[in-house]
Amino acid sequence: MSRPALLVLALLVAAGCGSGSGSSGGNSSAPSGGKLVVFAASSLIDAFPKIATTYQQQHPGWKVDFEFLGSDQLAAQIEQGDPADVFAAASTKYPEQLQGEKLLGPTTNFATNTLVLATPADNPAGITSVHDIGNAKLVVGDPSVPIGAYTLTVLDNLGINPSSLNIVSEEAKVTDIVTKLELGEADAGFIYTSDAKTAGDKLKTFQLPASAQAIATYPIGIVTGSKNAKAAQQWIDLVMSPQGQQVLVHDGFGPAPSS
Repeated sequence: MSRPALLVLALLVAAGCGSGSGSSGGNSSAPSGGKLVVFAASSLIDAFPKIATTYQQQHPGWKVDFEFLGSDQLAAQIEQGDPADVFAAASTKYPEQLQGEKLLGPTTNFATNTLVLATPADNPAGITSVHDIGNAKLVVGDPSVPIGAYTLTVLDNLGINPSSLNIVSEEAKVTDIVTKLELGEADAGFIYTSDAKTAGDKLKTFQLPASAQAIATYPIGIVTGSKNAKAAQQWIDLVMSPQGQQVLVHDGFGPAPSS
């Protein structure tokens, strides 16, 4: 091959390497697409996918993947190194725990929730208020998960000792409580207002006295070491935006608590 031809070939190879390097740097600072993994409390199982539809429209090339479980289970998975970009919990307890372990960045409280007493639609135990649960078969959240901890707060506020109740099941997430009630496997249970709204006429619900109510606070933050920190922040910004807040309120959540 002649010297001029070799020179042209060398220039083409150098140009190709330079172009690849520039492209890689651009993707690392402002990726045009990818998968955003959001770990979220099970009570967000209806609201967050609606917000994801908007997110994916606003950020073409991005797909939001969810893991919906009890906040304690999600925190344990993050501690075990499961890949996640965002953690949204139904209590401040587990985000604070992860922050203490340097596994979660600063959080923002994005919603609140309250509890209601729910029964199957046919209300087989004839419950008319929370004061009728003494002889009912109850399904509740495990004390280790937020819905279970909030239920204990409600019972304490009512002056009811849990040991005096006929608790037939303690569930790891609120959606399991809803399912058991819809299937008629218990007479009553405590669930979030948002879950009651989603269930609609599949359940019958009773409001709690204001003095007994427990207010759930929902924090959200970026998991330490996320490779999609910019996209994760864009997700949090959308959740906090008027559009994201409208979805949450429509699904029965209370507004983000004032700072």
